[in-house]
Amino acid sequence: MSAPTIDQLVNLRDVGGLPLITGGHTVSGVLYRSDAPHVGDSVPAHVGAWPPATVVDLRSVKERHRTGFDWDSGTVVHPLPLNDAAAPGDVLPPDLRALYLTTLETKADRAARILAIVAHGDGPVLVHCTAGKDRTGLVVAALLLVAGVEPWAVRDDYLATTANMALLRDRWKAKGPKSAPTITLPRSWLTTSPEAIDDVIGHLTGWPGGVDGWFADAGAAETEINHWRRRLTLGDTP
Repeated sequence: MSAPTIDQLVNLRDVGGLPLITGGHTVSGVLYRSDAPHVGDSVPAHVGAWPPATVVDLRSVKERHRTGFDWDSGTVVHPLPLNDAAAPGDVLPPDLRALYLTTLETKADRAARILAIVAHGDGPVLVHCTAGKDRTGLVVAALLLVAGVEPWAVRDDYLATTANMALLRDRWKAKGPKSAPTITLPRSWLTTSPEAIDDVIGHLTGWPGGVDGWFADAGAAETEINHWRRRLTLGDTP
């Protein structure tokens, strides 16, 4: 009998198989993206290896404490809050477009740190936040673009979360702590935004020097960028 939907990650996917500008596709088993794990979750059946070797957790400290989930000792976890303004319960920008561009402008150094982590991962790296939509969407979009994924495929990968939003809301209601604050979000925050991801792609690809230039200005070394590109497109590991 399969596990109830609330007892499994509902926005988990491997970004392998995405088309590259130069031809070919991204390699599977290198980068996963998802919503937040909870105690009692079943083992995902639709990714090649689990648990991930490395986890980049983009949530705030208080979000992590609410779930009470701990990874096994074999998984290396990097708690790296991306933007508390994207966390449920915090003061919100007026819309997702403003949130995404503000994050790109003010948290670029954190994206550079994440690039270094995924570039040297040994086995699958999971990037996640609470929903796997906004903070995760931004970071994964940047990582895919700098690896040479077709911009339209980066857009489609972000928008794939749309189909999972109803399941995510059910999961939050069932798994969220009773002590968590009641939050009323604008309707526009409860789905993906084509306009917002288009802004992100335009911002990064239009940067002087392109996406490579954006990461370099954020503090990423050229060797890290190249290593990540090889890892996601050729499967090279450290």
